[in-house]
This record gives sequence, C-alpha cells and structure tokens, in this order.
Amino acid sequence: MNNHWSDYWEQGHLTSFGESFSSNYTGVLNEIWAPRFEELTNDFKVLDIATGNGALPLLVSDYLKNRAVEGEVIGVDLAKIKTDINAVNLADNLKVKLLSNIDCIELPFENGQFELVMSQYGIEYADLKKAIPEALRVLSTKGRLALVMHHENSLILNRNRRILSLIKSEELEEIFNLLRGIVDKMGEVKSKQDLDRVKQDQSCEALRIQLNAAIGVLVDRDESALKDCELLNYVATLFKTGLFWNKDKKLNYIEFAIQQLKTLDVRLSELADAAQTERSLAEIISLISQHNASLDHLSSVVDENKDVLGWNLLITKQ
Repeated sequence: MNNHWSDYWEQGHLTSFGESFSSNYTGVLNEIWAPRFEELTNDFKVLDIATGNGALPLLVSDYLKNRAVEGEVIGVDLAKIKTDINAVNLADNLKVKLLSNIDCIELPFENGQFELVMSQYGIEYADLKKAIPEALRVLSTKGRLALVMHHENSLILNRNRRILSLIKSEELEEIFNLLRGIVDKMGEVKSKQDLDRVKQDQSCEALRIQLNAAIGVLVDRDESALKDCELLNYVATLFKTGLFWNKDKKLNYIEFAIQQLKTLDVRLSELADAAQTERSLAEIISLISQHNASLDHLSSVVDENKDVLGWNLLITKQ
C-alpha cells in the first residue's frame, strides 16, 4: 500500500486527515500524548510506528521545548517520508530520525531498545498479529506501547464512508464522460472568438446542462462528501485555469482527476478496513497477554463535541 501513501505524504500533509488538520493534530489528539511524554526519562529513546510525515515526533519536540529531559525519537513508515527533519526547528534537547521504507512487522532494531513505542492511526494498517508482537519486542521492560487507533464508529470513519459511497456512484462516471464530451465538442479554444463559438454551440450547451444536472444530483445526495472528494475543484480547474489548454491537455487532466479519485478510493478503503471493532480489540488484548504484556488503559477518544475520534490503548511490557 505504500505507493499511494508515499504520494499522499509527498503532497505535504502532516496528518492522515488531509485538509481536516492543516497543521499538526490538535485538541484531544494532541493532549492525549502529554501524559506519555511526561513519563519520559533522561536519555529516552522513543519509536513512532507508521509516522507518516512525522506528526508525533514533532509533537514530542513541541512538548520538550520548555523541559530539561533529553532523548531521541525515531519515526518509521513503510511509505516514503517527505519531511526534511533538518529543516525543522526542533527542541534543542531532542534528536529526531525519520526512516522511510520500514515495515512495522519487521523492525530493524534490537530487542528492548525503546521505553515508549507509539503509533497514531498507523499500526492498524499492518497485520496486527505480527506488528504488535514486533512492537513489544523492541520495547524495554516496563516500557509503554501507546496506540491511538481508528474506531469503526468514529467521526472520521463515518465521514470517509460517505465519501467512498459518493465516489463509487454511477453519477461520477457519467460526470467524467460528460466532461470528455464537452472537451471534444469545444475543440481548441485559444481566443475570445473560440469562446463565442463554444457558447453558441447547442450540443456543447446540452452537455453542459447534463453536467450541471449530474453534479446537482451529487450535491443533493451529500454536498459535504462531494466537497471532500475534490471533484468540484477538478471541474473548476478544467474550465477556469485550464480553459485555454489545448484539447489533449484537457483530456489528460480529466484522466488525472479520475486517477486521483481512484487513489482516494483505495486510501479510504484501507482506512475503513483498518478501523478497530470491540471484537478486534479483544483479540489485541489476548495477543498482548501471550507476549508478556498487559493492558493498562482502553477508552474511546472523544473530542469537545462528543464525537468519537478513535481508540486509545496503553500497554505495559512486563
């Protein structure tokens, strides 16, 4: 799965929620980590699994800027990490390494190296029957494994299910067929005279009316999901920024938009599949008991609006 996630991180996102969090995780998703960071001892070593573009290591840096404790955080991800950590204003008492192409079911670290292993919306994308024992292997005795995981009934999952439903709809295919038809009928548009010709073309006008109607169906069905999937931005770009592009460039842009939505489909489907149920959490609890660890805490992560954002697990290695 790392190719499309590499592309996603390459776009500069710091979290896995796209534009939902334009900088780092905020609110409860920031505050939930403070007790874990408070426990860190001098010369600590922390591992962040499925770090993405390093959101949690950067939270550690923010937390330590007014504290004396020193240590190191290593963030690993199967995808390619874009963040240039050398260009980040880190706390002076923290070293951070971000390592790409690292599979969390086979970590390149010796046993018992880390006093804290953490993951936020990451480890659950892997085979947990392998990933959790591997995380416990590199954890020191009495060390903590702290996880924030996707919840099957979270605000995040419910929102993404709506987006998935919309981008799988028949209307979406119809919209792209209409866009191709309009571009074909428009021909080459290079001047005001060409625009006047297009406006007077009845076949173009008929296709435009059909396009607006198809988009209107999706607006009525779920306007919020339609905005989230970026379809309206692709259409606007084609007929504003790209109005005077040549025909081939317009058609190529349509194919680009189609591919972007297919990639979004894959990414959100993986997210939905990674969401944890009460049954899967019971399996995790059973698994850790087989690997000399115990569950200290399990709760839902809830924001100030009482919306569920995920599961919060805290595990201690015996």
